Amino acid sequence: MTDPVGVPAPDQILVIYAGRMAMNAALLFAGHTVLRQWAISSRFAYGLMGGVMAAVSYGIAIRNHIQLAAPGDGTVVTIGLLPAIAGMIGGFLYGQFAGLSTVAPAATEASVAAASAKSPQAFDGPVRVRTSLAGVVIAALIPTVLATLLPYTLLPLLMNGFADKSTAHIFAAVIPAQTFMVMMVISVIPSSIFMLCVHHVARAMRRSNAWEYAVIGGVAALGCALLLAFAVPLLVFLVVPAAFSGAVMGALYRRFAGLEPMPLPEVVIATDPSALVGADHPSRHQHGVILNN
Repeated sequence: MTDPVGVPAPDQILVIYAGRMAMNAALLFAGHTVLRQWAISSRFAYGLMGGVMAAVSYGIAIRNHIQLAAPGDGTVVTIGLLPAIAGMIGGFLYGQFAGLSTVAPAATEASVAAASAKSPQAFDGPVRVRTSLAGVVIAALIPTVLATLLPYTLLPLLMNGFADKSTAHIFAAVIPAQTFMVMMVISVIPSSIFMLCVHHVARAMRRSNAWEYAVIGGVAALGCALLLAFAVPLLVFLVVPAAFSGAVMGALYRRFAGLEPMPLPEVVIATDPSALVGADHPSRHQHGVILNN
């Protein structure tokens, strides 16, 4: 069987992908080195760095024709948004998983003795799941990724199998950027609102485990899909995929959001000593009191 028209040979695809991966890794490491020299370690900064480096890599690839197919007229910038978004997610994930290393100052005998005398302390107070913008964005992209991947990869594979030579090229072909962008524009904002609602419901229920977030997200998505199915019966086939997508979104958000200490109760400032409550008053267990003379 002849290769599909316009699709590069598998060896050429492998070389292109290997070259792009090596270039992206080199640029990401260079950005990491710059941020490290500037003593910047926030995940937000690493996300921006990843987006910039991915955009630079895309520009180099366009300039030197290191790509599977040339973008059409009027789509160069639009298609470039996809690697930029992927680079931002990649930079954020690098900052998430790489961890922090301690910068040791010049050690003196006094500092060494003080450090050895100080006992290690760890926070043992109550915690809750953080409200993370990056976690919301990553989770909100899941419906777009699933809705774009399934029609272009899994379904043709299940229908034709690996015996069809053209199926092997599906994994090497670029998923149409227009489809991804349309799905992203349609679904990202509703998905972000949905994820924030799931997060605050889980926080109100004092749930912080990834499996609990997955269950809450799956149940919430299932309920939303059932309501839509009652309004539009043709959407009933989306019930199961919606529940699966909601569970994945909840688990991913919990994984990338992290934990933060519970905030302290609001302090009460008293200007009159007679306004102070007694030792057995219930507010003693909820508020701090400051006497302002």
